[in-house]
Amino acid sequence: MKYLGKYVAKYWYYYLLAVAAMICAIVLDMMAPQITKAIIDKVILQQNTAILMKLLLGLLGIGFGRAVLQYVKEFTFDCVGASIGCEIRKELFDHIQTLSVGYFDSHNTGELMARVKDDVEKLWNALGFVGMLAIECTIHCILVLVCMYRISPTLTLLPVCVLPMIAWCAIRLEKKLDAVYEDISEETAKLNTVAQENLAGVRTVKAFARERYEIQKFKAHNEKFYQLNMKQAGYVAFYQPLITLMGKVLLMVVVICGGILVIQKKMSLGDLGAFTEYANNIIWPMEMMGWLSNDLASAVASNKKIQKIFQEKPVIQNEKEIIEMPDIQGKVTFENVGLTLNGRKILSDVSFELKPGQTLGIMGMTGAGKTSIVNLMQRFYDVDEGRICLDGVDIRKIPLRQLRAAMAVVMQDVFLFSDSVSQNIRTGQKETMEEETVSWAAVHSSAHDFIDRLSEGYETIIGERGVGLSGGQKQRISIARALAKKAPILILDDSTSALDMETEKEIQGNLKEISGTTKLIIGHRISAVREADEILILEDGHIAERGTHAALMAMKGRYYDTYCVQYGEEDDTWQSMR
Repeated sequence: MKYLGKYVAKYWYYYLLAVAAMICAIVLDMMAPQITKAIIDKVILQQNTAILMKLLLGLLGIGFGRAVLQYVKEFTFDCVGASIGCEIRKELFDHIQTLSVGYFDSHNTGELMARVKDDVEKLWNALGFVGMLAIECTIHCILVLVCMYRISPTLTLLPVCVLPMIAWCAIRLEKKLDAVYEDISEETAKLNTVAQENLAGVRTVKAFARERYEIQKFKAHNEKFYQLNMKQAGYVAFYQPLITLMGKVLLMVVVICGGILVIQKKMSLGDLGAFTEYANNIIWPMEMMGWLSNDLASAVASNKKIQKIFQEKPVIQNEKEIIEMPDIQGKVTFENVGLTLNGRKILSDVSFELKPGQTLGIMGMTGAGKTSIVNLMQRFYDVDEGRICLDGVDIRKIPLRQLRAAMAVVMQDVFLFSDSVSQNIRTGQKETMEEETVSWAAVHSSAHDFIDRLSEGYETIIGERGVGLSGGQKQRISIARALAKKAPILILDDSTSALDMETEKEIQGNLKEISGTTKLIIGHRISAVREADEILILEDGHIAERGTHAALMAMKGRYYDTYCVQYGEEDDTWQSMR
């Protein structure tokens, strides 16, 4: 847990205050048995009642002082623990945001949620309440032993002999718990993933009547989670009572041996009373050791998980020598681009040039590599062969933030945030976008009319991922979000698949009116790309055909076959062109 030292160093003055208050409170604790000794020896045995009131007021003062100091100690530790936990969670989330898309391809959401929430909370406890108790137990034990030694060095040998045995039990418990907490942490992530997937896809589950299967899957993970927690409970249940038993035996032996020393006149009855009180005070730190070992072992396991994420480095980063583009025009060039992912060739020798203001259409079968072109343009992945240029500059030399800010993308898988319609459209420019821009984008995406009919119009809160809206409505809001960004490059990845032909035609007409924007349109419908300046037909990751609509129809190849499948026969426009 070395990296946690920087947080402790940052808040050292708070820790110093808390530890100082803790030590003062413990010192007051050490004074109470001395007052008990005086009451027994002087008030009870010597009948000196004159000092009784002073002694009682002393006990009252100790109680009040401890209450104030305990408040300062616990409040300070809790505040520091909360502050550090908040910072760790923020830094972890910030770091996760920097990781490349490839990292999320191999790590599920439930696992990351467990790291950000559950594991950070365990570190929070370790640096706050649990850490406070660990320090307090240590200081308390040392001071109690010192006070015991001052009363009777002989009797002090008893707790000195018992403490190593309790420490051995605590260490054994910590080692066993460390291993099981690793498994619990992993299973927590899996359980979160299963629950998250099921809840996010509840409509699919119900549509395919998969409730029973999903219940069984969740039950299997829940059962394993239960077994691991029972294993943990078994370790605690074995060692914790053993530690408690040792404490009670210690107290009993102290009373017996101390009583013998009193009979032998080697110590006073007041000394025995004070020593017994000290012995009783040292029991609770011993009993806490097992529980503290439990929580600290959990924190160590959580820290390993969090550290593992921090050690991940983004594959896609800004180059050392970057070129800030003063004004991006939108010229896109692919030069013999190739891409391989997970040992599979996705794209091979893809070349095209898209001048500012032009439109490129891309078609192809599912898995042909269409979306991969979009991913490469945004540098979600880097090319293995060739290069991609923006305004003549290799995109690897352009700052990532500037590169992605230059593109407005309508994803194939529409994602809307659980927020108002207006805030979803403002995603590209939350703080600066004006209302007129929001309305303009909604009108040009043919979304204004249905938004206006919603219960609160543009301020209507839509559900998670757009729940409550139809597929076509979600796509139109997604298109509006991209248009509102007013980026020099607009990318539409199969963005009208859920729209009827009339609405699609209306949106395409509106897109034509937007001049000066370079457009890349990916689609399965001929209607989506037929007006493009150039159309590419992808097949198995390479360009099989290219040209305008008329040129491709004249080839009578794959594009022509697709046209015939979709339209049934050549339309009048094509007949006249022939």
